[in-house]
Amino acid sequence: MNLRFLLNEAGIPSTQTDTETEIANVTDCLDRVSPGALFVCIDGERTRGTSLIEAAAARGAVRFLTEIPTDRPDAIAVENVRLSYSRLAAAFHGRPDEKLKLIGVTGTNGKTTTARYIGHLLNGSGVKCAYIGTEGVEIDGVLSPTGFTTPGADLFFGALERAVKAGCKAMAAEVSSMALSQYRVHGAAFRVGVLTNVGTDHLDYHRTPRALAEAKSRLATLSDTMLVNGDDAYAPLFQEAHRGRTCLYSTRAILSDFSARNIRQQGFATSFLYLNGKTAVPLKLPTPGVFAVYNALAALAACELAGADPERLFPLVETLPNPPGRAQLLQKNGVTVCVDFAHTPEALSAILTALRAASDGRLIAVFGAGGDRDGTKRPIMGRVASSLADEVILTSDNPRHEDPDAIIAAIAGGARGRKNVFREPDRGRAIALALKKARPGDTVLIAGKGSETTQTVGDRKLPFSDLETVRAL
Repeated sequence: MNLRFLLNEAGIPSTQTDTETEIANVTDCLDRVSPGALFVCIDGERTRGTSLIEAAAARGAVRFLTEIPTDRPDAIAVENVRLSYSRLAAAFHGRPDEKLKLIGVTGTNGKTTTARYIGHLLNGSGVKCAYIGTEGVEIDGVLSPTGFTTPGADLFFGALERAVKAGCKAMAAEVSSMALSQYRVHGAAFRVGVLTNVGTDHLDYHRTPRALAEAKSRLATLSDTMLVNGDDAYAPLFQEAHRGRTCLYSTRAILSDFSARNIRQQGFATSFLYLNGKTAVPLKLPTPGVFAVYNALAALAACELAGADPERLFPLVETLPNPPGRAQLLQKNGVTVCVDFAHTPEALSAILTALRAASDGRLIAVFGAGGDRDGTKRPIMGRVASSLADEVILTSDNPRHEDPDAIIAAIAGGARGRKNVFREPDRGRAIALALKKARPGDTVLIAGKGSETTQTVGDRKLPFSDLETVRAL
């Protein structure tokens, strides 16, 4: 693509004398630089972006985008390199967001499930929909992992372009708070933005809950219509941030655009009455818990706001599949095991509450907390689990560079004085212990890792899967 055209499309002024150069790709990743690339110099945790210019040039990069002015004739200085990068990536890939019904989902809990629900509902109703999120990029049923909830701008807009070429009419995208704070998707216009909730997570990065909420609220500035959980304490922040149409969904508020009423849990399923202002429809989910109703309600409302026919959506609700490792149930010999990604106090409380209502027997919980991450939530999770489960086994969950025993001790601090808490740092042994304790009628929750297939210890990623461990045992 011609450099002059690319800069104009991205709205980037330039003093470049040679703007007729052809650009072959735009990226901030050294490994993805190819001959003719425009390399974006973004600072990392340990590396200055500009320090990679020579290495990128050796790989064939011909132009460099930077916030730091240099005397290099092939460098383009901008005020906000991350924002400019996102706009350049969108332009380079042909503004694919304008050719799709792009639905973005942000929130502490429920992003993956809600985005997957949206994809299931749209595909089932005849609107071909792709997905990008924690599990990777899925187009035409082919899933390609990226390693990020929301990847960098080159991968994000590249995925949207591939979806357009594959004939997709919509894309359900998970949009993380870090991605929003780093402008990874700011070159896109979302047809609908969705807020699931704001909970306790990533405070090691955002520092305060307010800063976390403000980062998420950036999605409102990028969306034609913003769909907000009206029961969330930060709902007003999103309403203030959005200058266009804002809709609320709720299980409690009387005045909301989309509502769920008469919620009834029936074993490991949940029924509710769906109201959208015109229609009241009884629906049933194959998943336990009010949290599942919130996810389904958000997905239904988002699809309606994107133009889908609600009458074609309703029959699909009872077939909504949970993504792997999200409230995934395995049952044998009268024991139910639930593998779930819950790794925040709010998510842990929600899944334990749902399983308590579904189970006639005891409830046993196995979980830990990630190392090198927000430590403030650890004692809160210990308090939540010890109060809602009959027995709790604390174990490791990606300890990274921290001492697993120290992480477990921090979690146990929130359950001080309770005698139903046990410690087993080896996650495989902890799961085995829980299954050994379980009797017919009991339910075992294994939380924190979901569908992850590795355990990060130090700088090493060791093979480990909660799901496969349960199946093997």
